Amino acid sequence: MTAFSPEKTRDALRRGAAGRLLLGLLSFAYSGGIAARRLLYRKGVLRSRRLPVPVICFGNISSGGTGKTSTVVTAAMELARSGRRPAVLLRGYKRRAPHAAVTILAKGRPATLDEAGDEALMLYRLLEPAGVPVVVSSDRFASGMAAVTELGADILLMDDGFQHFAVQRDADIALVNATAPFTADRVLPAGNLREPAAGLARAKAVIITHCEQVSQDAVDALRADIKRCAPAAEIIESMHAPEAFIDPATASQVDLGSLKGRGAVALSGIGDPDSFEAVLKKMKIDLKQIWRYPDHYAYTERDLAAARQARGGLPLITTYKDFARFPPGWQDLLGGGVLILSVKIVFLCDGWIKLMRIVDGAGRENA
Repeated sequence: MTAFSPEKTRDALRRGAAGRLLLGLLSFAYSGGIAARRLLYRKGVLRSRRLPVPVICFGNISSGGTGKTSTVVTAAMELARSGRRPAVLLRGYKRRAPHAAVTILAKGRPATLDEAGDEALMLYRLLEPAGVPVVVSSDRFASGMAAVTELGADILLMDDGFQHFAVQRDADIALVNATAPFTADRVLPAGNLREPAAGLARAKAVIITHCEQVSQDAVDALRADIKRCAPAAEIIESMHAPEAFIDPATASQVDLGSLKGRGAVALSGIGDPDSFEAVLKKMKIDLKQIWRYPDHYAYTERDLAAARQARGGLPLITTYKDFARFPPGWQDLLGGGVLILSVKIVFLCDGWIKLMRIVDGAGRENA
């Protein structure tokens, strides 16, 4: 059960000298385009606008998954608990509404998958209990203004957008996956980097995620590499830990130990499937089959019907982000035994205090 992915095309090109040359030339051109665009913003040729409330950006220099969403959710909920009125801004990747259209997910303002996109729906489901709205548009200034004027937001968290310079920020937070360090990677399309590693210098903080999956020596080496690129940045270590299984048919929690030593299948279409699967294996779940789709893949009825037939009655484990893209009638297509793995981010040492000091402090300085 496979689908086309750019990574497979890139891997195929890497096997030949001509393909490697082509990828290298394309990466060179891509890097040049990034540098030129950044220069145009610095010189004022392209306009960067400031919103009336503080903006904190959480982003990556790589295109793979880093655990950014978990960090945004945790920070937004903490701000809400402290009395702030945060809103989360999202681009709405692969949604079917016009990219510049503003879609608001808030109490009494529901939106469909087509209008909002899978990430926005997943985010809002996690943030709804705390009353934190999610606003979707490729025009981050327009979505930010809507959050302020229509929802009364007093601080904005931009989920993704480290390379988005059209809106000024009060702090940039970059996340780096410890299992995929940028030092061993190249700029797109030859590698997964959205920009050269020197871009980390813009960050006030760099969060190393998934530290639980590598050795401390590897984390220390990555810290040293980050320090060379971003000497002024606060470096924070974190890990992702499973929190519970969610049965979407009943919206109830299922104990994490319920599948220990038992067989199951895993289905995902996310930026970092390795980390998702590694967590399940660490929980001593015997994964009989693993199905991977491209990030943001829109599941079809045929996909789910095929999964039901192939899983042989075993529990099927997926992610919040994937479940948001299941088509209507998913329960009839898949049958019972579907579980969503809920994961939380855990900051090591005093990392959480340092992060919130930057996030809330930058906000209060300019509020």
